[in-house]
Amino acid sequence: MALARLNGGRMWAEEEFLPAIVALRLDTVKGVFSYAGRGYLRTHANRDNYHIVEEVGGRTFDLYLKRHRGFQLKEALKLLAAESPFLTAGRREWDSIATVAALGIPTMRRVAYGEAKLAFFELRSFVMTERIPAATPADRYIQEHFSGRMTAAAGREKRALLWDIGGLVRRLHGAGLTHMDLYLNHIFVRQTPSGETLLHLIDLQRVARRRFWRRRWIVKDLAALIYSARDLPLSRTDMARVFMAYFDGHILPKDRVLLRAALRRERRMAAHSG
Repeated sequence: MALARLNGGRMWAEEEFLPAIVALRLDTVKGVFSYAGRGYLRTHANRDNYHIVEEVGGRTFDLYLKRHRGFQLKEALKLLAAESPFLTAGRREWDSIATVAALGIPTMRRVAYGEAKLAFFELRSFVMTERIPAATPADRYIQEHFSGRMTAAAGREKRALLWDIGGLVRRLHGAGLTHMDLYLNHIFVRQTPSGETLLHLIDLQRVARRRFWRRRWIVKDLAALIYSARDLPLSRTDMARVFMAYFDGHILPKDRVLLRAALRRERRMAAHSG
């Protein structure tokens, strides 16, 4: 897809989405941060989110806007061991979407990003993406489809889904990347018109390739995955299937050490949240 440069190089957008961006006056960084239209979702710390659904030129645009304000020292410290630690949050997610997609992992479609910086410090940034059509967070999908007594077909579907989740995480970590928020609600399940099940990985603003302490972040990812499955209708055998796929079918002694570290961290997460 072709990129358009906007706002004196402070903003970039996919040309396909320019009609909507211009019509909604979201074609400058100032315009994006002045937007207060329909679709407000929530504010979290220095970030707010909008889900924007508008018809422009006979086409319905279904978009998510994530806006970041200010320099966050805590986040910067977490990313010091990563490549390009001083990217703005909006630019990091924009780049991460392309990186993850290049691995063959479906994710969101990019729409636009923009930023304002003072030297290395982020003043504000944003990223806009297209909504993944007909997709459901994996935790909700598992709850809705695999609770109670299941048919043989549902059992096969569950086993295939869990294997695919483990394989997705294996590809991500195998490429040297960690997510930092790898909960099941950040993996979306989508059924294609042909009946294929696709997994989409989202919320990529903290994805990074870390040069130091990489094992620590792998453990954190695996612990988050286990933690987010706690209240779902998943047995120990089900979770073992996820990790059998993650370790590519063979769990070696060194893999068991890693898994035990993830389980310890998950227990600490549960104790803290309780």
